[in-house]
Amino acid sequence: MAQNILKEFNKNGFVKIKNVLDYKLDLEPVLNDMAFIMNRLIHRFVKEKNKKRVLGFNFKKKYSYLVGLNIPELDQYFNIRLPQGNINVNSDFFASQSIWNLIINKKIINEVTKILGSEVSSNPCQNSRIKQPEKRISSKNINDGLVGRTPWHQDAGVMNRKGQKGTELVTCWIPFTKTRIENGCMLAVKSSHKFGLVNHETGSKGQVEIKGKEAIEKNKLTTVPLEADVGDIILLNRYLLHCSLPNKSKNFRISMDLRYNKAGQPSGRDPLPSFIVNSKNKSKIKVQNYKQWIALWEDAKNKCIPRKWSYKYPLPTFNHSKRDLPNLI
Repeated sequence: MAQNILKEFNKNGFVKIKNVLDYKLDLEPVLNDMAFIMNRLIHRFVKEKNKKRVLGFNFKKKYSYLVGLNIPELDQYFNIRLPQGNINVNSDFFASQSIWNLIINKKIINEVTKILGSEVSSNPCQNSRIKQPEKRISSKNINDGLVGRTPWHQDAGVMNRKGQKGTELVTCWIPFTKTRIENGCMLAVKSSHKFGLVNHETGSKGQVEIKGKEAIEKNKLTTVPLEADVGDIILLNRYLLHCSLPNKSKNFRISMDLRYNKAGQPSGRDPLPSFIVNSKNKSKIKVQNYKQWIALWEDAKNKCIPRKWSYKYPLPTFNHSKRDLPNLI
């Protein structure tokens, strides 16, 4: 029986769709580009006498070696968006042809249209994450969602006010490695999207998290580990309460979250690039190749340089406690 994507998504706030992507065709090119970035960083930061040896390491060992060099903002070299703050002309981000290919991948968009309808835009609230085993992560980065644990949150909570309330956002979470509880899969509160937008706050390490998150365990809300295999995708409602578990394994957990919204709605992160990727009217699809996509990001960077930041969002989400999670349960 065919999976009813929309029905399951509306009921649970998430849906896992198996075997959407092909490893060799869709995912390995991204990992190859990550490996290229690593080699570039090795040439830049590793001492001359050690370069040949380090270049011979495998993917995981190279990355661990680079982490050990304490390179400032190392994760930003592998992230698929501009940094949030300290924007300047040299601000770097991971924007390869393989990423563009994934954003416009027809197999992904075909599943997203089952939820959003035919008119779909790419949303710039996107991230890539390389998570080492937690025992290798410094204490200051344990709660950094890009490299460590991701705290309880809603994806709508990290958009601006217009985006939080007026944008029908769908997150497409893509595993590049087999993802299980042991190596830090996502954990979701089933059907929690029905609460709507809840208050968020800034955590002790600067991370954005749900205010009153302790109520999830206290009230024994139903949580579901979102385990996935390579090739699967998981679609998340913008109001779903979710986090990621710590990586207690010996292996890396690599993932990417692309986001899409109904065309014509606010991106929630102006002026970062938002553009139509699917429409019944093909003339609406203005961004059609990698060069055009990169030009959009360069233009956005130039707009952000004078103000020195790329995006901000309001916290708490509301100025009163009625939207605190304990008051909604």
